Amino acid sequence: MEKLIKSPLNYTGNKLRILDQITKYFPTKIDCMVDMFCGGATVGLNVDAKKVVFVDSNKRIIDLLVYLSKQDGDSFLCKLEQLIEKYNLSYSFKRGYSLYRNSCGNQTDNNGLKDYNSAGYYQLRDYYNSLTDKESDEANTVLYLLMVYAFNNDIRFNSRGDFNLPVGKTDLNKMNVNKVFDYIQRINEMNSTFICADFNSEQVLEVVRQADFIYMDPPYLLGDAVYNSTWSYASEYALLDFMDYLLKEEKKFVLSNVFSKLGKTNEPLAYWCYKHSGEIEIIDIDYNYRSASYNKKTRDAKEREVIIVAR
Repeated sequence: MEKLIKSPLNYTGNKLRILDQITKYFPTKIDCMVDMFCGGATVGLNVDAKKVVFVDSNKRIIDLLVYLSKQDGDSFLCKLEQLIEKYNLSYSFKRGYSLYRNSCGNQTDNNGLKDYNSAGYYQLRDYYNSLTDKESDEANTVLYLLMVYAFNNDIRFNSRGDFNLPVGKTDLNKMNVNKVFDYIQRINEMNSTFICADFNSEQVLEVVRQADFIYMDPPYLLGDAVYNSTWSYASEYALLDFMDYLLKEEKKFVLSNVFSKLGKTNEPLAYWCYKHSGEIEIIDIDYNYRSASYNKKTRDAKEREVIIVAR
């Protein structure tokens, strides 16, 4: 592909900046690819395959990706503009950044547009959390806008299912608008399907049986990001069983993961690789997400990030 497509969702751990290191180990010809644990769908969006099946167990994320895929860019932008006006939020894409930044009290702090947007953002967040139908078009529109104005442009929910990120420093700017428009164009050019399910569910296994390549980017056992918090040793062993199945069925796959971090080793994965050393190849990745804010305290710590490739 000539142009890399950035996901419209700023999903923690997305692989855009190391995509070239990963995709060179993909098959040169792919009829059906499964982008497992797809998150923001970055990898699948940038692969030349006849069909891509995006799979993730996070229903809000899958619903939002599907919703955005069905939008007309200009009409969707109009919906966002109506919410921006209603909640008195900044709008750099249309009116520029400095107009809003200059109206903030302290011009020397590093808060960006946080002060300007704070009141309206929390009103918008309260409104989203009050909606009973989180699958509606309105809910997905509001969720997208919340993400844009949230801390780190991220998406996070508490145990009650409420969106709970604080206000961030940025707004609906040119970059965010371009990402949405590029995503809509790309996804409508593709033959693609979205599935919300666990990786080892029968629904997904049926898709895997028909696929000829699977890319997997699961939560990391040694990861710090919020989305890793629900991943356990039981989850890891279930994934290794799934990889056993892929090898047995002679399915081509690539797995992204972290072998070691802060002196800790992913022992289950390391032992699995040892057992299957003749069937897989381990490739070290030259990048450790140094810019990720959740990793500020440990950004200089030694970390071995790898991909595991079925031969």
